[in-house]
Amino acid sequence: MIQTVEKTRYFFHIGNNIKLRGIEKEDYTDSFYKWANDPEFNQYLSHGLKPTTKEMMGKLYEDLINKNNFLFVIVDKKTEKTIGIVGLHHPNWQIRSAEYTIHLGDKGFWGKGHGSEATDFILNYGFETLNLNKVWLGVNEANKKAVNFYKKKGFVKEGELREEIFFRNIYFSSIRMSMIKKEYENM
Repeated sequence: MIQTVEKTRYFFHIGNNIKLRGIEKEDYTDSFYKWANDPEFNQYLSHGLKPTTKEMMGKLYEDLINKNNFLFVIVDKKTEKTIGIVGLHHPNWQIRSAEYTIHLGDKGFWGKGHGSEATDFILNYGFETLNLNKVWLGVNEANKKAVNFYKKKGFVKEGELREEIFFRNIYFSSIRMSMIKKEYENM
């Protein structure tokens, strides 16, 4: 009889509804690969204009881990299912800023608070652990749900990159939003 041993997972953070852990290559070549090819998931993103292969996702994983990014896989605490990714990219240590990203790829978990909890963690991590002064993001103007979510979380609109995103024969502007440490501390 062949016995299988399940891979042990170590979690960096355990919250009310989510657990966060480091990213592994299999996350990119399995779960993230599926989401990268989902038109509904990609409808507001600047990527997703062409099919993605597992090999391409493997190369993206290698590129991301070779940079100084802080990325976490979002796991649903109840089901142990990988549902997304959250993190801080492109840290600039001179001005103490980084770009926030979140992708909830599993549509069964949209609107259930997992993204909110992951965002709360990453803001705390960025401002308290990494001592950042600014966390910023870019969001497609057409994604009203995301824009409202970020406003509710305390992000402020800084500006707009006009006609920055092209999708389905339409140009969309990218809204730049940010939160500064003193704003975070006052919330």
